[in-house]
Amino acid sequence: MSGMASYTPGMEMSGGSLGIGLSIAVGRCLGLKRRGSDARVYTLFSDGELDEGSVWEAILSATHHRLDNLIAIVDVNNQQADGPSTKVMGFEPLTNKLEAFGWFVVRVDGNDLDAVRDAFDACKAQAGQGRPAMIVADTLMGKGVPFLEAREKNHFIRVEAHEWRLALDALDERRPA
Repeated sequence: MSGMASYTPGMEMSGGSLGIGLSIAVGRCLGLKRRGSDARVYTLFSDGELDEGSVWEAILSATHHRLDNLIAIVDVNNQQADGPSTKVMGFEPLTNKLEAFGWFVVRVDGNDLDAVRDAFDACKAQAGQGRPAMIVADTLMGKGVPFLEAREKNHFIRVEAHEWRLALDALDERRPA
């Protein structure tokens, strides 16, 4: 299959740091609503994308169009290519801002999978109320591997060959018996 593009079912596009993912999700949600579909759209983006004006326009548009079929997840890891996200362009208090824009917001420890699952359940439960939903997931890059957690710049994480064994050992130590 060399030369063929790979495809992950359910994953329609990857926008990267351009900040276009939320805008595309809003457009998709709007189209689904106009067709009378009850399908939901999920989109994931990072705190670095909050630097982009198109993200805030999408936040406003989703509220304006009452897109309660949208669940967005923003990964707040405070890292981007140019440095800590909060130093490049401050965005806190993010939850308050999103709520002021009319979103249903749940803020969780994004490294706690039970909390993330509960946040998805809370977002789904409010569907039909005319508000888009956002999960603000505070994460720590390299979670569970102390030397990775402590790295100042993990945005373009590079694990050296000799570090792989250390990382796997650290994760094995955390695994329940």
